[in-house]
Amino acid sequence: MYSHFKGRFIQVIESLDMYDACSNHVVHIDEYVRKKIGIQAEIYVKHVHPDRKHLVKYIDHLDSSDEDIVFFHFSAFSEYCAEKVITASGLKVLHYHNITPHYFFEKNTFLYNLCKKGRNQLKDIVNHFSFITGDSNYNLEEIITLGFEKSKTQKLPIIINEISNIGTGNIANIANIDSDNIIFVGRICENKCQHKLIEFYNDYIKNNEIGRLYLVGKYDTSSSYYKKIINLIRELKIEDKVILTGPVSEIQLYEYYSKSKCFISFSEHEGFGVPLLEAAQHGIPVLAFNEAAVSETLECSPGVFSSVDELYKMVDKVFTENDFRKKIINHQENVLKNNSLQAWGESADSFFKKIIPEKELFKKISVVICTFNRCDYLDRCLDYLTKSYSNVFEVIVVNGPSTDETEFVLNKWKDRIKIRTNSERNLSRSRNIGIEASSGELVAFIDDDAIPFLDWFDIILNYFNSTHNFVAGVGGPTYYAGSLKFQAEDIFVDTFGSSIINPGKDVKSNPEYRRSLLGTNSVFRRDYLVEVGGFDEEYDYYLDETDVCFRLIRNGYLINHCEEAYLRHEFAQSENRVNKYSYNWRSIVKNIVYFSLTYSSGEKYEVLKELKAIIERDRIGYLRDGLSKSEISQLEFNAYVDAIWDGFNAGVKAFDVEPKLLSSTFIDNSFKQFKNDKFNHTKKHIVVVSKEFPPFTKSGGIGTLYYNLVSEFILAGHYVTVIIQSETSSTYEAGRFKLISLCQNTHCDFFVADSAIANEILDWSKRVAIEIDALNEIHPVSVVDSCLWDSEVYAFSLISKELNIPLVVRLVTPLLVANEMNKWNMSSIDLDYLSSFERTVVERADAVIPISDSIKETFKAKYKPSEDIRYSKINAGLAYWPMYDISSGYQNFGEKLSSLNHRLKGKKVFLFMGRIELRKGIDIFLDAIEKVNSIEDVRNCCFVIAGSAVIDVNKMIIERFAGNYNVVYIGAVSDAEREKLYAASDVVVFPSRYESFGLVPLEAFVHGKPVIASNAGAIPEVVIDNESGLIFDDGSADSLASKIEQLINDDKLYHTLSIGALKRVRELSSYNSAEQSIQLYNSLCK
Repeated sequence: MYSHFKGRFIQVIESLDMYDACSNHVVHIDEYVRKKIGIQAEIYVKHVHPDRKHLVKYIDHLDSSDEDIVFFHFSAFSEYCAEKVITASGLKVLHYHNITPHYFFEKNTFLYNLCKKGRNQLKDIVNHFSFITGDSNYNLEEIITLGFEKSKTQKLPIIINEISNIGTGNIANIANIDSDNIIFVGRICENKCQHKLIEFYNDYIKNNEIGRLYLVGKYDTSSSYYKKIINLIRELKIEDKVILTGPVSEIQLYEYYSKSKCFISFSEHEGFGVPLLEAAQHGIPVLAFNEAAVSETLECSPGVFSSVDELYKMVDKVFTENDFRKKIINHQENVLKNNSLQAWGESADSFFKKIIPEKELFKKISVVICTFNRCDYLDRCLDYLTKSYSNVFEVIVVNGPSTDETEFVLNKWKDRIKIRTNSERNLSRSRNIGIEASSGELVAFIDDDAIPFLDWFDIILNYFNSTHNFVAGVGGPTYYAGSLKFQAEDIFVDTFGSSIINPGKDVKSNPEYRRSLLGTNSVFRRDYLVEVGGFDEEYDYYLDETDVCFRLIRNGYLINHCEEAYLRHEFAQSENRVNKYSYNWRSIVKNIVYFSLTYSSGEKYEVLKELKAIIERDRIGYLRDGLSKSEISQLEFNAYVDAIWDGFNAGVKAFDVEPKLLSSTFIDNSFKQFKNDKFNHTKKHIVVVSKEFPPFTKSGGIGTLYYNLVSEFILAGHYVTVIIQSETSSTYEAGRFKLISLCQNTHCDFFVADSAIANEILDWSKRVAIEIDALNEIHPVSVVDSCLWDSEVYAFSLISKELNIPLVVRLVTPLLVANEMNKWNMSSIDLDYLSSFERTVVERADAVIPISDSIKETFKAKYKPSEDIRYSKINAGLAYWPMYDISSGYQNFGEKLSSLNHRLKGKKVFLFMGRIELRKGIDIFLDAIEKVNSIEDVRNCCFVIAGSAVIDVNKMIIERFAGNYNVVYIGAVSDAEREKLYAASDVVVFPSRYESFGLVPLEAFVHGKPVIASNAGAIPEVVIDNESGLIFDDGSADSLASKIEQLINDDKLYHTLSIGALKRVRELSSYNSAEQSIQLYNSLCK
């Protein structure tokens, strides 16, 4: 019935005994859930009867997940289990069996104290549960009186054991029992009121001949009530008539019932009254005092009485009138039918329908993207959504109030998306507008600078369809773009708005903390979102999604973490976030204050006092640290601090105003499907071997190629393991990404006698092969991918067929070409060994990927490999958007590059980016600059050179451009500085004498910069002449100078090439490269 539900049904009870009704109920439910509901069931206890030990696990081992249902039986003060349940994960359901009010018992007695503690505990724990069931409506009324929402309660009666098929011939004879006895079953205690039953019996037998009164049940001989009962019996001198049996066996109880004329109860407090129905099972009339749940349990039986006089008449009829006796018994038979296992199953089915959604209840997702002045990122986001494997979503873009080219982007996508406008800069208002426009059962919120993984929609739908019904919101791990590290996985926030990323169990179980979601990776049930009023529009920015999560939790719903719902987040610049210090401090602090006053307990003045200390420490302290490091000026510091305290006061005022919630319950039924096609996806485990892999190692062409590929593989839903060389051995994991760092071996094995470098390569490749073999045992490997350089997979290539793991080798610049171009003058012995390794790797590979036509032809000409090699050209690719690091600011050049500001202003900037060496053509560039400077006005242009140098380029510049300030050498730059230089330039010059592909042009294209490049190697395959750049004759400074002059003087051509550059990088994107690679892997893995 519920095979789609992936969680467990976990029952918890303090003590699981052998014969009591609650314990039996637990066992019956466990069996029902396993056999009828069809889901995994478990029982956790603190104490257990030895005969039931095989059914349980101990509560200390409880480790529930968010997806589990924890069903807690509460019938007395819980010394141990209640705390364990409250701090457990999952949907928590309280089943209330009722606790007798303490005032029934003598003050300070054991039962008085136990019941008082139990009822006080009930008040304390009730709001920790999302749903409450009770044996009776009477029990539930008590729960509702405590303030619990009635709609989240349900009656779930106790399952009554069927009577065993016991015959009197099989049991020991109990002497002196006749058929006119009266029986009551229950513990001897005050609320059962056995004293009233004894008094009634004594009065009745004065005028009527009937049998004995049997009081069956446990008693405490030290209790005052027991002594009262004994004294009463003695005073009335009916010791031979009233029998206190004490605890009896099941067989004995059967015999007592079989020889009794009727069951009488004066109990004044029954939360259900199991003995009432057990007596009915034995076919004797049940006469019970109309208090608490009695009438409900017996369904207004004609045997329910409200006074002693009424009871007198009933007993007379029971003993003398068969019709009356039969009337009660017939009614009781109907009651029993309504309390049979089958009838209970109907109640249970109703309960499970409430807490577990029907199969595939959730079919559609509405994705809301709120955007403001980030048209490029919005376009990218929409582009990647077209690549999603799923097609069951619509996209709602809420624009506002953008002033950039966002309208152009929206017009481009208008046939696929719903477009809404917000006239004010208020993120919560935009999100509410998105909710109103949504028609999916689920509403997802992602930022315009986010990219959900391609299987994200499928995972989200599967999660909601396989968990319980009280999950209101779900989020997942979010990768911080450019790092393959998480910005956040799981987030918990306290009542002062302070968050902890990826907390431990101590925080998760702390009632001061609740789970929140990143606004860029959050999905909510639309019905629950509307129920709580959507987003509070007081939160213009910051804590908006946290407030929604807190309100949903307060309403009894859960916010869960889906560990497979991955998303990539760029953390791009916005109006609220300019750099690591320049934030919208007023809004941030205003919302912190408003949030804290809303959710923190305590007096207002106490909360504000604590808030001031927190803000002084965390916010102003952070800015003061920046001031001390000279990262912000005193003027900036003062302005930020003023904004903080202005926000503080604004937050206090906002708290005195009613929340600005979503009032509309309108559902837009016009679901606008974003895409029609969908794709089946099979996850692969791709192993990449590369000594270079930034940012974990130094940056280089091969490393950059693989970083971009791996990012796309993970985005496409695959598992990727990268093996790199490092100074120390370690393993790093982040979701589907694993990085294995193998320490560089300082003492290589001795494979050959005459080449140290050959031994290094053989030793490294051997260690790589061993690692892949071991990895394959743990997580079967689908394919191994490595570049030709350094023959890192040489040893693996010798065993790949035996391991049945396809090997893919990417052709990059081979050693013979590099040695020739760089004039390394390697020994012939080393060259022979290393080129032989390269040839072997290529020939043993299952597929060879030339990254250009040029490199394929060059390799074939130099190495003369086998004709049987399977070549599949796949260009290297880059992500087609710029990447900026917020920690260094988005636009500010920083200290190292600050001298460029005045030099570049108002000038056309030509940038050389790369290693400063002759192979890269630096000499050609300098020659061309001299020629340009002799013709053009040097005030109109500036030439910037950046990169690590293997030659003294500074000396060359000083000697050749003395007194001329339009030539600048920056030196080596960081990744963040590189991006800023590309952004600040107009044209990138790439005069390299040889490239197997060349990533610098792609990096330039990302920023829309035309490239002037030589026609050497594969470069013309990358830079299309007169489309994305200009091609000059390799080695000709004159040709290069003329191209530079063209772009100085021809603005129209420059504009055309800039558009072409952006188009070209889309064609050579890392997505396209990865998609082609995966198609190749698919063909190899069949």
